[in-house]
Amino acid sequence: MKKRYLALSACLLLGACTSLPVHTQQSAKPPIDNTSPQKHAADMKPSLKQHPPVRPLKATDVPENPASAAASLSSSRYVINTTNYLIANEEHPEEKVLLLTFDDGPTGEATLSLLDTLDRHHAKSIWFVNGRQLATKNKDGHVEIIPEKAKLLQEIHKRGHLIGNHAWSHENLRKLSPERQQEEVLSTNQVIEQIIGEKPRFFRPPFGAYTDTILQLCQAEGMSSINWSVGSLDWEASVYRKENGIAKQVLSTVHKGGNILFHDRVWTARELDHILTELSAEGYQYVLPTEAK
Repeated sequence: MKKRYLALSACLLLGACTSLPVHTQQSAKPPIDNTSPQKHAADMKPSLKQHPPVRPLKATDVPENPASAAASLSSSRYVINTTNYLIANEEHPEEKVLLLTFDDGPTGEATLSLLDTLDRHHAKSIWFVNGRQLATKNKDGHVEIIPEKAKLLQEIHKRGHLIGNHAWSHENLRKLSPERQQEEVLSTNQVIEQIIGEKPRFFRPPFGAYTDTILQLCQAEGMSSINWSVGSLDWEASVYRKENGIAKQVLSTVHKGGNILFHDRVWTARELDHILTELSAEGYQYVLPTEAK
């Protein structure tokens, strides 16, 4: 049965196009095909009957200080390789560590449930957020922060997770002018800083589609640009509609140093506890990067 899961995972990864993105020159590559995480999630969103809302965990299920269990990891240096996006302890590369990341939030539909599950497993993560999730922008460029979304972002930050930039509108940056690309990143940085008091240190382009403009801008802004090495395929209806489909995909493709891509989705929240329980049983620990190079 495990071989069948591996075969299915391999086929799905080939079809997703963006599972293992690489740095590319803006003029050398055509735009990435939009058969991507966000397109599938939008086009194939199931009905509420199929996916009832996730109920937040009770407060008693969440430890008072979830960070304390991971205190022994805090003094280590965990570096993201900007070529293959793996994370490792430079002093102890044999450690089985993983980086958890969540894109396209905060949606508010599953955000708190995901956070509570992460707390229970003493797991920290990077949340790559879209500016449009946090604020509205009119034609003259005026930005107005959405209060309830600002509270969610503050809660993510308060619980010890890192906030990353995932561009404003989630458009394929390769299809935008250099000026629009810069606006996508800088306006999101400004909103994030206004809400949590600090600029993000990490950027992930929508669809994994880097450009020379973006890489130069990230360098100028002091941000590291990273994609992922393990795709959960929680954007594929053929995966998330199956029982434990996301868990099977992650558990069959995970590897030491893996940088796992999840999304702020109801069906992801439903499976996250099982996924983290299994990964912990295999000896994995969840860490945050101190730098990327």
